[in-house]
Amino acid sequence: MEYFTIKSDTLDLKIAVIDIKSIHMHEETIPEAVQELATELLRDGVLKHPVIVDEKTKVVLDGMHRAAALKLIGCVMIPVCSVDYENPSVRVDTWYRAFSKKNTQDLINELMRWNIRTMESSIQEAKRSLETGTAAALIATKEKCLMIENKGGDVKQNFQLVASIEQMAKSLGYGVNYETRSDALKKLEEGTAQLILGPPPVTKQDVRRSGLRDDPFPHKATRHVMPARPLGINVPIEILQNRAIGLSEANKKLIEMLKKRPLERLEPGSLIENRRYEEQVFLFK
Repeated sequence: MEYFTIKSDTLDLKIAVIDIKSIHMHEETIPEAVQELATELLRDGVLKHPVIVDEKTKVVLDGMHRAAALKLIGCVMIPVCSVDYENPSVRVDTWYRAFSKKNTQDLINELMRWNIRTMESSIQEAKRSLETGTAAALIATKEKCLMIENKGGDVKQNFQLVASIEQMAKSLGYGVNYETRSDALKKLEEGTAQLILGPPPVTKQDVRRSGLRDDPFPHKATRHVMPARPLGINVPIEILQNRAIGLSEANKKLIEMLKKRPLERLEPGSLIENRRYEEQVFLFK
């Protein structure tokens, strides 16, 4: 298959149009967010940024909602940036849940009624227990940390528990933000979050297995950290919806279009469309 290839310092970014049926979702999406994106795509008439996929399996790593929105509006093709998922510069992390509410005891009390076994520990001990699989999740306030015992569940089952706790917290009136582990701990220390929920770690093998089995993780499970990404490809939606255009022809049109456009290399920390990117960005002008 022919690609438009961008060579970053540590990773090749291979842009192409592929059959939308060939991709695999490893994480659930939020229907309201998918509908909002679908409306935005139809309004703008272009897909601004490619979906990032594992080159080997076509499992979506970043852009789950964009992929679902393209399917919703009847696209038969999807622009992707394929990467070597086994490259060590591509990392998979998880999202901590940071909850805000003045009194957190009601959530702790509700968990006790679930007959969940917990053990008090330090944050570091709980983190080690998550990594070894002896804990399913951790819950911490500024005063104490509780490990939730893993009753033999795999990582997917433990994430379902995390999702259930999150839903229960929302029903009790908690606000929730999704944070990196370090940011969640910082918010807890500063008092901008009163309770954090830490999920188990996820491996690349878990991600591939979940996608290929069509057995997705709950939404906001994984956070893929890329050393670089392409932005601003602006592929017309009408091409992606057109069943009369062959895949090979559509891909050729994309590559020819990208070759004609200036490509700007931006260093990590760049602000683009009100979002700050921690990774290197290759922006089509």
